Amino acid sequence: MTNKYLILIPIMVLLIISVMTLKQGTNLGTKQLIFCLLSLGLIFVVSKINMKWIIKKSIWFYIICNLLLVLVLIIGNETKGAKAWLDLYFFKLQPSELMKIALLLYLIKLNMSNKNIIFLIIAFLIPSILTYLEPDTGAIIFYAIILFSCLIYRNKNKKGLIILAILSVLTILGFAFMYLKYQELFIRIFGTSIFYRIDRLIGFKEQSSIQIENALISIGSHSFVYFPEYHNDFIFAYILSTNSIFVPLIILICFFLIFKYLWQKKNPIFTAVLLTLVFQCFYNMLMNIGLVPIIGIPLPFVSYGGSYLLSLCILIGMVINIYNKDNNYMALHKDSN
Repeated sequence: MTNKYLILIPIMVLLIISVMTLKQGTNLGTKQLIFCLLSLGLIFVVSKINMKWIIKKSIWFYIICNLLLVLVLIIGNETKGAKAWLDLYFFKLQPSELMKIALLLYLIKLNMSNKNIIFLIIAFLIPSILTYLEPDTGAIIFYAIILFSCLIYRNKNKKGLIILAILSVLTILGFAFMYLKYQELFIRIFGTSIFYRIDRLIGFKEQSSIQIENALISIGSHSFVYFPEYHNDFIFAYILSTNSIFVPLIILICFFLIFKYLWQKKNPIFTAVLLTLVFQCFYNMLMNIGLVPIIGIPLPFVSYGGSYLLSLCILIGMVINIYNKDNNYMALHKDSN
């Protein structure tokens, strides 16, 4: 196995742990196994495709994903107050997961075309607004990570980044001021559901949650006490409560090896995947022990989920694809615009 495929070793270990855990605690093990096999196949396919051509045509993928985000708001299945999935009968598709890939590719194309930073911000805002309406806060965070990963590799000077940082701070401060002082206007703009989301973020320590309480009891007693979403967002707490410390330790080692692999190269695809995985891993684990608000962040390669796993493995395929390319990946494809 050449160096560029070494990342598959820790990923396959995590996938095996995922399938075994889901077979042990739920009836989802077989479905997860199918998703794992499809995902590994996708990694191989994507690692062999012409990335230069894909980036050149990324505008169409970006448009299709935005149309899917609109479609899911119209006819999507509503689950736990969120319209985020399209029912394809044999499979539930989550368009926001595909948008992560489309947005990354399209922002790289815009960078290579030397487009003004405002074009990148607009490209980020369109799917963010559509995803906000579902609502899916977690996906918007990943869109922001992808935008940041592309902005730091812009060939032009960093003045645009400084301006963007200032605008972001001013936007957050303005948002907070409106929330505290002009709630009627705030409701007209964002709707009443925004209060629920904000309350979850700023008051989660004072709120009672069966998920957190039973997860902590399970971890502390090393005996599983039922809590919702233990196959998805809280699978790490489930693993901690039903296995010896050996299994969680293996998971941590696997993530360390994946992070180390992604740290080697300095280009927007490697950086976007690295920052996304680091955020997901640490936030999910902290969420499982009640240190951060619950916003629906799964544990990469371990949590149950078809769209999530498939999109993640497409990104891994892209990473393997460009592993042996020049570090300044965008410089190799100036004619892709």
